[in-house]
Amino acid sequence: MIKDSSLLLGHIELTKKQKEFYDIMSDNNTRIVFLGGPAGTAKTFLSVYSALDLYNNDKNLKILYLRSVVESADRGIGFLKGDMDDKFGPYMAPLLDKIDELLNKPEKDQLKNKRVLEAEPINFLRGCTWRDKIVIVDEAQNMSVRELTTVLTRIGRGSRLFVCGDSLQSDIRSSGFTKLANLFKDEQSSKKGVHSVEFSKEDVIRDKIITYLVEKIELLAPNQ
Repeated sequence: MIKDSSLLLGHIELTKKQKEFYDIMSDNNTRIVFLGGPAGTAKTFLSVYSALDLYNNDKNLKILYLRSVVESADRGIGFLKGDMDDKFGPYMAPLLDKIDELLNKPEKDQLKNKRVLEAEPINFLRGCTWRDKIVIVDEAQNMSVRELTTVLTRIGRGSRLFVCGDSLQSDIRSSGFTKLANLFKDEQSSKKGVHSVEFSKEDVIRDKIITYLVEKIELLAPNQ
């Protein structure tokens, strides 16, 4: 799908760090990538794009979107009616937005018909083993060390994990994302196929007003 790793979809120019992530993702030895950074740096977008790219090369793969059910608001919306699909549906919005950006209707219909896309909350993972799956763990800053450990240790044969998080947007007090991302940020981990990439405000490819917002919020964060 990508012919030139400096361009996405032929027109979106990637930053140096984003190209580094794509090169890591393209390596057959890569198993897990921690992808950190502020809003607008295309963490989820690049992960979904990479998952589709991998699927394009191996149609036996499934794509699993995983996230915490922690709500990103000071006040929750309360009880949601319906079955699991109804309850978890609102949390799938980021995945569906990215799919809409990347694929046309026939392509989306094909994924649906073949049941390529799956989504789950993290609450029901114990006992699972993922084989031949590309797992996108989104909003990982809302997961504790214990929860992320459960996620990471589900990986099985033929699977890859993209673990995306933004330490500025954590909605829990005991976030484990930064701790684990830093833990695996060493040469030994890289040799094992576990990588940690940290984007910064220089990597924002959304509306550039986000760069300004992040800069101002970073001044506030230490005093929160």
